[in-house]
Parts: sequence; C-alpha cells; structure tokens
Amino acid sequence: MRRTSRTLFLLSLALAATLPAAKSWGAVTEDNFQLRNTADLVALCTASQSDPFGTAAVNFCQGFSVGVTRVLQEEDAANARKRPMFCLPAGGANRNQALAAFVSWASADPARMNMPATDGLAAFLAAQYPCAR
Repeated sequence: MRRTSRTLFLLSLALAATLPAAKSWGAVTEDNFQLRNTADLVALCTASQSDPFGTAAVNFCQGFSVGVTRVLQEEDAANARKRPMFCLPAGGANRNQALAAFVSWASADPARMNMPATDGLAAFLAAQYPCAR
C-alpha cells in the first residue's frame, strides 16, 4: 500500500511538472481567458483545434460573445427612449460568420485590440449591424 501511494505521488508530480510546458506549446494561454482586452478575445476566437486550449478557447469565445450581445440587447430594450446600439438581421446573424468578421474588424486597427473585450465587441456590433434611421 505504501509503495503504491508513493508511486502515485511521484507520477502526479511528474505530470504536474509537464503542465506548464504543455501550456507554452499553444498560441492561447490561460491568461487569455482573463479577457483583459479585445486582443485576448481575438486570441480565444482564433484558437486552432490543435492548440491545447483550442476547444475551450473557441467555446469561451462563442459563449462570451453571445452573452455580451444578449446583455446589450436587453439593455437597449430596457431603455425604450434610447436608440438601439445595433440591430441584428431579422433572422439573426450566423455566429461563425459574425465572429470571423469581428476578428477581421478588431485586427484592422491595433487600437481596437487594447479596448476592453466587452467594449470591443459592442463597437463591432454597432459598426457591423447599424440600425436603420
């Protein structure tokens, strides 16, 4: 029993020692999930499937983007006197196409990458989906 516990402990240490190395292989880092700015959101949205954080990153990107979009829509709906910030097409927007357009929009101007992630997404939505006057 004691030998088995010791072996499991040593294997756990060896595995833990390899985790930081595995993290550095991919383009996405754990820090990107803190969403300090639009650049972090772009990194998550463009993660490759081969990246160790790829699936989590893309899922986070999509969930965050949908959440921010819906909160902004609710905020607009709560203030009927104010003109909406953006107007999605009647049938909705294709999520993958919209996120690809967001990445292109954000990458086109380095100043956009420094914006808080929520502000960057809101500015994109206003530019991409303006409301008719």
